[in-house]
Amino acid sequence: MKLMSILSGQGFVMYNKKLAKSVSVNASIIFGQLCASYESFSSKGMITVKDAKEYFFLTSDTLEEETALTYKQQLKAIKDLEQAGYIETKIMGVPSKKYFYITDKIVQELFDEAKFSSDEREDLQNAESQESVRQKVTPSYDKKETLGVPKGNGKPIQKGSSIKKKNKKEKDKNKKDKIDNYQEPIINSQNPEDFKALLLEATDDFYTQFAIGRWSKNDWNKLMKRFVDETIQSGRYENIPFDKIKGYAYVSIKNMADHSDYKKSEEFKEYKEVMEQIASNNTSIHLPSYVSDFLEDDNDELPY
Repeated sequence: MKLMSILSGQGFVMYNKKLAKSVSVNASIIFGQLCASYESFSSKGMITVKDAKEYFFLTSDTLEEETALTYKQQLKAIKDLEQAGYIETKIMGVPSKKYFYITDKIVQELFDEAKFSSDEREDLQNAESQESVRQKVTPSYDKKETLGVPKGNGKPIQKGSSIKKKNKKEKDKNKKDKIDNYQEPIINSQNPEDFKALLLEATDDFYTQFAIGRWSKNDWNKLMKRFVDETIQSGRYENIPFDKIKGYAYVSIKNMADHSDYKKSEEFKEYKEVMEQIASNNTSIHLPSYVSDFLEDDNDELPY
């Protein structure tokens, strides 16, 4: 039974073991999906070129569907890949989306690895060739030297297999040192710029759910920008944990949507007419500030 042939149709993600060891397992999974998505977008002519770099976009929902990694796991894996220099990200478009650019680092590493293997084979062949030539030129000298050295003091010439084993041992040691010394980067969601990017990305996931039928794309982008900026400027972001950012975005946008729906409803229209009539019939009556402010038409209110 050919198991790989059967399973290959169940949505495999390319997984690089070397990248998993040097960065993280989740980062390797995300990187594999990004490579696959790049190939797909490129073949369909859906690549965005900016500053001579080829960008493509993926939503967190798509990544979760393709990799089964949660939103929080995705953010950390993407941050790890950025810190390691394998990808770059940029927020672009209307509505704004996160775009990815795969750097040349992985290609360079594969090239260097292939070149190292080629050089290693060439060194091995040269060593074996020199050994063969030396034995042919001075066979009697080698024999006399071996017989003349006391037992236990001889230093036989290293064969190709010994060189190969030594090189492999040194490579394994360097790899282990790299893994042992690696420190995972920390995502600081309390940093204003980091939080702003995370919150803005989270709002993108709710565009279809809340914006359609309420706001135009331009109005949505202005509203979300104002919402994010106000969250930062008020210092409210300092009390929002990393894993609650998406939930905070959802609740806030839902409140905005409910508020907007109410102000466009017949119920509010009647309430507004009654309050304005009361104020016009009796000039001595002054509406409370919170009532008069609410009666004003302001499509950019943030009632969260």
